[in-house]
Amino acid sequence: QARAELSVLAEHYILKRAQAVTLRWAIEQYREQHQDPMLLRAGELFRTLTVGHYVNLKIDNDGATPRLLGLRDDGRTVVEVGAMSEGTTDQLFLALRLAAVEQSVASGVRLPFLADDLFVNFDDERSEAGFRVLAELARSTQVLFFTHHPHLASIARSVVGAELHSECALG
Repeated sequence: QARAELSVLAEHYILKRAQAVTLRWAIEQYREQHQDPMLLRAGELFRTLTVGHYVNLKIDNDGATPRLLGLRDDGRTVVEVGAMSEGTTDQLFLALRLAAVEQSVASGVRLPFLADDLFVNFDDERSEAGFRVLAELARSTQVLFFTHHPHLASIARSVVGAELHSECALG
């Protein structure tokens, strides 16, 4: 009788557990499909700025307060902002800023984007990606990039191109 009762309880548990897992999956799918457009764009920019090491951004709503997470290139590993390197957090902040600027430009607010040594914690490959993103933004609003690092000015010249790039050197 105990075995029969245990069998019924185990079957009931498996059914409830499968329902819970399915419901959690459905909720996660809904959240991904209905993300804020700014967060979606920031995720795309973050992917570009990290040269594919991170593929998207996610919001974790399971805790007391929502947390922003980076999704690694394996598509499964999530990294909290506090666990990211300084360069990666700079890229995340830039992705969020640029997504907000793009949203403002789309709504008719065209203020210049001022950048002061944004890429000091970027390697050359990520700096190139950053200049490509800034060149794209420069097609819709003015971008002013300030630096005292000659190698960044050189990367900007090569990536942005003559039609969008002008340089002023002091000294």
